[in-house]
Amino acid sequence: MAGTQQAGSLGASQGAPAAPTGAARSRRRPDRIVLRRDLGSFAAPLVPPRRRALQPLARLVRPLTCTVAVATEQRVAALTFDDGPDPVGTPAVLDLLAARGVRATFFVLTEAAEARPDLVRRMVDEGHELALHGLDHRRLSVLPTAEAVALVADARARLERLAGRQVVLFRPPYGAHTPGQLRGWARLGLDVVLWSGWAEDWRHDVEEVVARRALTALTPGGILLLHVVRADPETAAEGEELPRFDRAEVLRRVLDGAADYEFRTAGDLVAAYPRVRTVLRDLMA
Repeated sequence: MAGTQQAGSLGASQGAPAAPTGAARSRRRPDRIVLRRDLGSFAAPLVPPRRRALQPLARLVRPLTCTVAVATEQRVAALTFDDGPDPVGTPAVLDLLAARGVRATFFVLTEAAEARPDLVRRMVDEGHELALHGLDHRRLSVLPTAEAVALVADARARLERLAGRQVVLFRPPYGAHTPGQLRGWARLGLDVVLWSGWAEDWRHDVEEVVARRALTALTPGGILLLHVVRADPETAAEGEELPRFDRAEVLRRVLDGAADYEFRTAGDLVAAYPRVRTVLRDLMA
């Protein structure tokens, strides 16, 4: 949610190629581990990760990295929605995704999901990917490692019981994490997937401007961060206007403006292409 960073774009929808398995997976190019600065500004489209500055140290560095995109020149990207389910934003977004035949990834908060199990069922029934954003929207990086790992483990177990399916992808609130927490979440079998670009849709603006920011951040292989609601209004600065724009209208403008993209779930993307992984030092706080 409010405030940290972005990367590139990619996506999934109907007719996507099956994820590689077995020998095909083993022949796939390895993940690209790069320095965040080599990918360009978070406020701009993702720079293709041609430099592989950390590749010689990949084994040592990998446990400190998060997935932010995938490496491809194909115009494919993932739409991801944080902070729900929300009784207003989520149904409107789901309606439009259904009308366009697009599948997305929803990083949900377990307490919000328990309050609206009908929306969780709808996400699953309509073919979207259910992922974890946390129990609530507290910043986990300020917690001791053991506490943060246990909190996420409990949130995941509760969400899986509610949804009746396994949850693998995890995006901590604000993207905030510590190296120890990354290792702990990995031991739980969670795959931490952040984002390559965003629309800054946690603050109010007109729909056209919010959508333009999203489209500017959309690049091949990217994972776009959007929200169905702002889950932390209590953190708003004095005088800051909370978002009250039409989120479905923003999504409509994004889909119209990216008509040449194929949108897939984040899980489909990372299964089909080499990942772009990076150490996000500014999120380790």
